[in-house]
Amino acid sequence: MRKGFLSKWVVLCCCAVSLASCNQTDRQNQSQQPAIKLTFAYLTDVHLNKDNSGNGNEGLKKALKVAADQGAEFVLFGGDNADTDQLGDAEVTADTLHARFARLVKESGLPAHFTIGNHDRFYLAGGKADTLGFGMFEKHYGKTYGSFTQKGVHFVTLNSLYPQGGDVPYSVGAEQLAWLKADLDTVSRQTPVIVSLHVPMLSLYYPVVEGTMKAWDMIADSKAVVDLLKEHNTQLVLQGHQHIYEQIQERDLWFVTAGAVSACWWQGPFLTTQEGFLLVKVDENNRISWEYIDYGWEVPGK
Repeated sequence: MRKGFLSKWVVLCCCAVSLASCNQTDRQNQSQQPAIKLTFAYLTDVHLNKDNSGNGNEGLKKALKVAADQGAEFVLFGGDNADTDQLGDAEVTADTLHARFARLVKESGLPAHFTIGNHDRFYLAGGKADTLGFGMFEKHYGKTYGSFTQKGVHFVTLNSLYPQGGDVPYSVGAEQLAWLKADLDTVSRQTPVIVSLHVPMLSLYYPVVEGTMKAWDMIADSKAVVDLLKEHNTQLVLQGHQHIYEQIQERDLWFVTAGAVSACWWQGPFLTTQEGFLLVKVDENNRISWEYIDYGWEVPGK
């Protein structure tokens, strides 16, 4: 009996030592993980509408609160903030709608940067024709393309809505491409670069879901833009427009289509993508990671 008791005691002690060793190893592994130096949220395709159909106002407010609760230091919007491109000559309505969006973002307390989407366009400015439709966006959010640097990461927002004529509705265009080259030349080749644009540079949405290729699936000058980005330490291209969550790695560059805050335009999930946004983290070694956050929105009345 005594020998058996000792054997069990030894086994229990060994298990206790093993558990202690495991716990210590876990703590060591955790302590060896690079610290996160930057966290931000990428919200795209909010699609606020003039009648607040689907109660998108509250949906946006909830998404912003969840982003803040998840530790986001700022928000980068991927376009289609508000549906104004189909409002005809209702300039006051369009202006009020974008002002509502900007106010809700400001009330969240999170700093924000904005990318223009196709639905953000409006074709009047002060009652006069605005051929490209960019003026309303610029009034409420600033220039349609630009850059900023935060904690050693360089961010670029591109305008993907320049038409090339005929059946080519979307591109970055030669003038903006020249600007992008000059902008990237101002930062070190070691500086990590993250790019945002609304219409994707690379997406398989239509080929996979519908079995077709469409001109509005991607920008027409993807190769020229990607070739330039690959001359620098570009690690991540963030995209909107498609309302699906899609990740494509082409060599060492990731293209992530970040779902939609509104999912199916505030009517529920779009295909299998829930209402959500991307939470992006950059660690002290400049490694970038992300996850799609379902922020818990339910369609009112459903």
